[in-house]
Amino acid sequence: MSPTSWAGWSKKISGVRTATLVFILLLAQTVTAEQPGSQLNPCETVKTAGSTWLDRVHALVQDKTCEPAVWFDNFFGGEHVLLDLRPGTFIVLRNSGRLTEGSDVTYAADFYLTFDLPKLDKRLRKARIYIESGSEADKYTAQPGDPVHPGADQATGDRQTVVGVRIDPYIRPRTLVRIDSGIRINMQPDAFFRMRYQYSKAFGEVYLIRFSEIAMWQAVEHFSNTLQFDLERSITSSTLVRWGNSATYIEDTPGVAWNTGITLFTQLTPRSAISFDTSMWGVNHPEWTIQNYRVGSLYRLNFYRPWLFFEIAPEVTWPEDESGHRKSAYALMSTLEIQFGR
Repeated sequence: MSPTSWAGWSKKISGVRTATLVFILLLAQTVTAEQPGSQLNPCETVKTAGSTWLDRVHALVQDKTCEPAVWFDNFFGGEHVLLDLRPGTFIVLRNSGRLTEGSDVTYAADFYLTFDLPKLDKRLRKARIYIESGSEADKYTAQPGDPVHPGADQATGDRQTVVGVRIDPYIRPRTLVRIDSGIRINMQPDAFFRMRYQYSKAFGEVYLIRFSEIAMWQAVEHFSNTLQFDLERSITSSTLVRWGNSATYIEDTPGVAWNTGITLFTQLTPRSAISFDTSMWGVNHPEWTIQNYRVGSLYRLNFYRPWLFFEIAPEVTWPEDESGHRKSAYALMSTLEIQFGR
């Protein structure tokens, strides 16, 4: 490679590192600089007219166990808490751009759609149909050890569109059960059946433990099972620390993949929140190996309209190469999200 080319790459790498570090510092500063005078308490139940059984269950979970995790997971779009507070008809459109050290900017678009089934039977009153697309962005947010997504290709990590039906047959303040079944749409359709069980228990006034098991059978890729264990501590009504652990077994794959990490969530205003996390992941076969370390942040803002969101997520990872050495890799990802729901 010519000296001119080397100089160009050097400038690009330096620019990615500088931008990533600047954003991490700016986001860290907002934790103290953007604190509002009157914050929305994630543990406080907002009373509205026409409350349904779901509103009452949510109020019971949130008031009795004071789970700010319910608010954070719904705001960030996470699935650690299975209680789904989104509207019966809900559509999400996301457009993302990612700048990675040593690579060009990549763009991705995806969508998520869910709507209630007609209430033809009492047993179907909690059922929902959902359609979820996949995109390049999924490969950057998923970690080994996370639950297997029914639309994911195990060989490449790419996700295909999934159509399914989901039902929550058992919802209690501590225990939730979710069952869904559907099909991955591609050249070789792959039907799946998935069951999720989650148990949460608060102890003391600020601690909560959560255990989850997610078992899935696929017609093509067969069986997978994931165990998750979370320990959470509420620092204030708007700040939460979570230590999350996950291990996944996939049929015909020796050993398990695992990950563990600590995340700090902070609600800055009723319309914005930020998380800081550090994590590592690896496998236990043929021996226990740490494949990667990560430090990152995610800032999410609801702006201009209630249905418009912006995210920015800088990160630094230290993957292990074939020689066993590690080298830092910087990346910066931004997302614009539009929601429709009623």
